[in-house]
Amino acid sequence: MNPKTFKELERAGWVAKACAYDDWFATITDQAIKPILDSFGDLAQRRLLDVATGTGHIAGAAAARGADSQGIDFAAAMVERAQSLHPGIAFRDGDAEQLPYADANFDAVTCGFGLLHMAHPEQAIREAGRVLKHGGRYTFTVWCSPEQGGQFFGLVSAAVQKHGTLNVPLPPAPPMFRFADPAECGRVLTEAGFADSSLTVLPLTWRTPRAEDALELIYKSAVRMPMLLAAQSSEAREAIHRLILEEGEKLRIGSDIEFKFPAAMVTARKVR
Repeated sequence: MNPKTFKELERAGWVAKACAYDDWFATITDQAIKPILDSFGDLAQRRLLDVATGTGHIAGAAAARGADSQGIDFAAAMVERAQSLHPGIAFRDGDAEQLPYADANFDAVTCGFGLLHMAHPEQAIREAGRVLKHGGRYTFTVWCSPEQGGQFFGLVSAAVQKHGTLNVPLPPAPPMFRFADPAECGRVLTEAGFADSSLTVLPLTWRTPRAEDALELIYKSAVRMPMLLAAQSSEAREAIHRLILEEGEKLRIGSDIEFKFPAAMVTARKVR
């Protein structure tokens, strides 16, 4: 059994992937920035905190709309890259489950695809509520499950189940698609002091000319999937790779392959 905790592995993984993230997964996640920020209406002169900011793209886009934006992430290398990309914004290294900010300090809080990387996401949601002013809005995005059209994740999962095993020596992880369920979102948000929650599915996609780029995406800019694949036998891992490539080729449209990455965008208002 790997002695590190889920949180420790996640932090180490994102420190290692900070430089490559923008070239790969950010080309998908950045498609959600506009709808996330649109959920707040006019952001001019409003204080916004981007939790799990990564390389700072949401905070940067919010600042471009006139917001007084800040960002926080638990991976120091991500924070360093965010600061270099957006030098006029305050970024800091910190834990989403213990935010280093005073109560009622922000008008808006965002979290783009961060909750699935947290050991205790309910605590992160409570902390977002704590630092929000009364009536402030919280908006986050998470990936949709394969059953909800999460094509890429379904493809990888099916390949692992066919040729390998999900029973690997890694610390338990929170359910990846938990917060793509509207009922579960509503329950957790209500308990955390939010109301009027809503979930919208964003039809994000990724187009690439080579099936091999799917493996590049996994190994260069994801954390949990590479650990899962590394834990397979070499024979199983090679078979998993082959199946991912074969299934990817079936999705070719003209010169490109198109993978679907639908995301659930959840937004709610703080009432207590």
